[in-house]
Formats: sequence, structure tokens, C-alpha cells
Amino acid sequence: MCGIAGILWLDRARRASSHDLVPMLDAIAHRGPDDEGVWLDGPLVLGQRRLSILDLSSAGHQPMVAADEQHTIVVNGEIYNFLELRAELARYGVVFRSNSDTEVLLAAYRQWGAACVERFVGMWACAIWDVREQKLWLSRDRFGIKPIYYLHRPDVFAFASELKALLAAFPDERQANLPYLHWFLPSGALDDGAETSFRNLRALPPATNLTIDRAGRVSTESWWRPDAASCRERWLGDRDPIAAFAELLDSAVDLHLRADVPIGTCLSGGLDSSTLVALTARKVERPIHTYSGLYSDADCNEQKWVDAVNAHVRTSPVPIRPEPDGDLLEDLQRITWHQDEPTAGPGLYTQYHVMRRAAADVKVLLDGQGGDELLAGYLPYLLTRIDDLCGTGVGGKLRAAGLAMAIGWHWGRNWFGQAHGRLRAHMWLPPLPRGRASRAVEPPFFHPGLAGRVAGHEIVRQEPEWRGSKLQRQLYGHLRQSSIPALLHYEDRNSMAFSIEARVPYLDHRVVEFCLGLDDAFKIRGSWTKWILRKVADPHLPRAVTWRRSKLGYPTPFARWLRQGRDRDAIRDLLFSRRFLERDLVARESLEFYWDQHQRGEADRSWLLWRYITLELWHRSFLDAFEPHPAPNARVRRRAASSTQA
Repeated sequence: MCGIAGILWLDRARRASSHDLVPMLDAIAHRGPDDEGVWLDGPLVLGQRRLSILDLSSAGHQPMVAADEQHTIVVNGEIYNFLELRAELARYGVVFRSNSDTEVLLAAYRQWGAACVERFVGMWACAIWDVREQKLWLSRDRFGIKPIYYLHRPDVFAFASELKALLAAFPDERQANLPYLHWFLPSGALDDGAETSFRNLRALPPATNLTIDRAGRVSTESWWRPDAASCRERWLGDRDPIAAFAELLDSAVDLHLRADVPIGTCLSGGLDSSTLVALTARKVERPIHTYSGLYSDADCNEQKWVDAVNAHVRTSPVPIRPEPDGDLLEDLQRITWHQDEPTAGPGLYTQYHVMRRAAADVKVLLDGQGGDELLAGYLPYLLTRIDDLCGTGVGGKLRAAGLAMAIGWHWGRNWFGQAHGRLRAHMWLPPLPRGRASRAVEPPFFHPGLAGRVAGHEIVRQEPEWRGSKLQRQLYGHLRQSSIPALLHYEDRNSMAFSIEARVPYLDHRVVEFCLGLDDAFKIRGSWTKWILRKVADPHLPRAVTWRRSKLGYPTPFARWLRQGRDRDAIRDLLFSRRFLERDLVARESLEFYWDQHQRGEADRSWLLWRYITLELWHRSFLDAFEPHPAPNARVRRRAASSTQA
């Protein structure tokens, strides 16, 4: 795990210098406090900041050069099945000089070419330079767990683990991508395509390889294209789905525990993280550290479920209770700096403080990202299930009606109203009695002039193609585009701000492909979401947790903080500052409407206000000036870069 960067000058007369990379590596020093290296070959310079996780010795130093000096690699991530690949490569006569997965990745590329990625179980963003052919190859894992961004101009191709590294070396690229901001504010979508908040900086999409030669010619290849039939045949076949899923998830946890440093787990009290804690605790000698963000607010309180898991499983609990007292804006500034872009909602604050505390004990944290998107864990998926059931005849319509009634019973009138609306789209039903309509007409989220400024450049996203039920198509879209990319972005930046490697076992591609091939009845059964995971977890967790219906996610009482105390006043001053209003992104009347509505308690506008706040903080840190606001991190230390030259 680390931060990587590189510059390939496309002007044939220009040779690279290690000094070219200094500002880039300094900007991502938090990603790798343990070591630093630079490597040169004519027009190319590669660099890395290392967070040592596997093979802590100097043998794992990067950039890593092959024995014949024909290939050099920098990589961010982990190849969890490196031991199995190492044994296979040894049979081809490969001799290894380290115990690192980096050397295995490089050897795999040399043995199998770009197709090597199909053999990897892991997360990675890597770059390999071919000295003989003078070409650079970049690759990113299937789901984009590890980030890589690039700049391609006629004179240069540059890449890095974070956008701020590119901006540090190329300050003229500090230009806002207004169509992207126009897309982001109402949707909260982030890292859902190649565009970023900066006009000319791009993200390499997940499951994509990119090659650029000395002449600047770029080619890309999307290399992971699953389908339900092949996923089902490969991972399920005629086996019992519950037993097969239990075996795959157990294997994923096994691989994700490979490390030469201390490991802990996040524990929210929900099913996904609780299951990981239970499976992990059975495999380690000492009680596993569990890190939980906790609040006493009724709508955020996960205490009883966290306590139930910690009491049931052999753990060493670490509760974190972040409560701002005049320093909320300072924390949000640091979060925005590390995220590189405006962000969607307040769960990042809790996650940030969980990572900050965990850094005192561990270098690796397991987390439960992906479980909801794979197994239909959010309540709106129940509405989609109603649509699918209604398309399967009279029996299906009866089951859909039963599901709608259960939704109303367990989650109340508002959710029942939505379920009833889905039923009415498929069968004749009388309308529900209407409640009192709101008299307030909501103003637009944007300044009226913003639409004109982006006209003709609007971002339009197409759902990723998937054949199957409406629920299957929705889940696949959330996995590939509208949910998981943003969650992975947030987790990577929040964890790396404190030099922690976050691992996500549910996104082991074997688990993902199993779930993609799984029948909907194993995801939603009756009114139970994630039914198959509940069955797998049942022997290992208290039933109050396994069969819990409530879902809070990363609850954060930001709505309350916006209504009281010194933090409220500081945030109001920021939002109504001349600097923000004169950017013409949000009209003052819109701000006043949503702020006053939230203050009066008429509606919870905390998520929208969060986006406005981080939008302004992003402008101040990245556009008005390049002003770092690093997280307090004792691990980061400066050291002179070691460099080698081909």
C-alpha cells in the first residue's frame, strides 16, 4: 500500500529529473510514511511513497526493477493471492528476491502480459515501464478500490494516486470542471466516470488497462466483463448457495488477513461489519481491535448492537465518540483536502475520526463496503423487488402486495406510500389518502446562471449493461457506477490520511461474481434484505444483530450540529460569505431557503448543506490557492528520496 506517481515527457528533447517528482511525492506523503523512492529512464520518472504492509524489509522498496532491468514497477495496493501466484511462477523458473506481492505482480506481468490481471485477487493501481519498448502500462483493479488519476497533454503524460499530486506538479491545471460540479451537487455521485472536479484531470476507470508509448499514443482496454450465467456456473453450479457463499466469504477474509503488521476491523453494528468481525475473530490469536463511531442521538445510536457483537465475539473494543466543539469546520477542511473534491454527506466525518483513532494501533483495517450493493441491503431495493414480483403473474403480484404490507408494518407510512405507488403501477388500486401538501416551493440547488454556463457540456451517465431482473440491473449499476465508486473514494482517502490500509473483503471479486450470479430470492426473501448473508452470519452473531431490520450506515448527527453551538455560526458565516456567493454556483435565496428550513426543523437539509460547505472549502484549498490542510498524522516524516537510474 502506498502512493505512486510518474511523469513521462512526450517532448523527445526533454529528459526527466527526480526533481520533477518532488512536489508530487510530497503531496501524498501521508500515503507512505515508511519509505520513498524515485527511478529514472530518459523521459520517464517514477516514484513511490511506501506504507509497508508485506515484507517490511528494504527488499520491498519501490520503484522495483526486474533482475534484467527491462521492467520497472510502482504499485499501490495488495495482491492477496500473491503466495499462490508466486508458487505458480516459480514453476516457470522465476526466482524471487523478496517476499513482497509487488515482485509477484511484476513477474506475473512479464510472464503473462496484460492478461495477468485476470489472475489477481486484490486491489491495485500500478504502472510498469518497459525499457526496451519505451512504453508505460497502467492498470486498475476491477472495482477501483485503489485510485489512479492522470493528465495527458501534448507535452506530457503524468499519473498519481491522488489529484493533489498532479496539481502540485502542474498548478495551471487548477481549473474547475463546472459540468461535473453541476452533476455532483444534486446526485452526490463521485468517481463515477473518467471526469473529475478538475477540467483536464481524469480517473482511470476500474478494470481498465492503459498503455502509452513514447509518441504519446494511448490505448485502453476494459478487461472485466462478467455476466450472470458465467458467474453462476463458475462459483455456484449445483452447490447449496448458503454453503457456497459461506465458503467464499471465509476464503476472502483469510486472504484479506495476510499482512506483516497489526490488523483491526471497523464495527458499525450493522450486519456487514459485524459478520466480518465474527469471521476475523475466529482466525486470529489475539482479540481483534474493533473501531466504532458512536453517538447518543436516538437516530444515530448504534451502541447496543456494537456492544452485542463485542460481547459475543472475542474483541478488543475501541469506541470513538467524536463531538465537535467549535472545531467542526477545521475538520471539514482537512477532510476536503484529503478527499481532493467536494463530498456527498456527513458519514465521512465519522469515518475520518474512526481512522484517526485506529492509526494509534493498526496499519490495516477491514471494512464492510460492498455488502449492501451486492445483496440488496438498502430499503429502496425492496421497492425494486416489488416491480420484479409484479411481472411474474398473479402469484407474483400477491407476493408483491405482501411485501408492501410488510414494508408498511416495519418501516412506517412513508415507506408504505412508496411501496403502494409501485403496486399501483402494475395493478388497479385506490390511491392512499393524501396528507397535507407542503406550501413551500423549493428553489433550485444551483445559481440560475450555472445551467447556461454548462449548456452543451452536461454530463449524462448510462447505466452499465446487465441482463437480468430490474433488481439485478440496479445492483450492478450501483456496484459499477453510482454507489460503490464514491464509497471507495471516501474510504481510501480517509484511511490513507492516517496511513492506514483499508481492505474490503466483500469486494473480493470471487464474492462479487458469486453474488452477481445469485437468484434474487437469496438476496431479498419476504421483507428480509441480505437474506443469504443473514443465514451465513446466524451461527456466529447474536440474533438481535443477524436479524436486525434497522439500518443506520455511518450515522452522524450533522443535522443537530448545524442547528446549535459555535459550529453552526462558523458554518453559516462560511456559506453566506461573499467569497462563496460571488462564485455564482448557488443563489443566496436558495441558501437562505434551505438553511432556514433546516434551522426550523421543517426538513433535514444536512446532506445538501454538507455539499455546499465542502464545495466552498474545496474552492479555497484547491482553486483560490493550493493550500494544504493535512490530517494530524505522526507517522508522516520527510526523508530524502533514494533514486536509481536505468
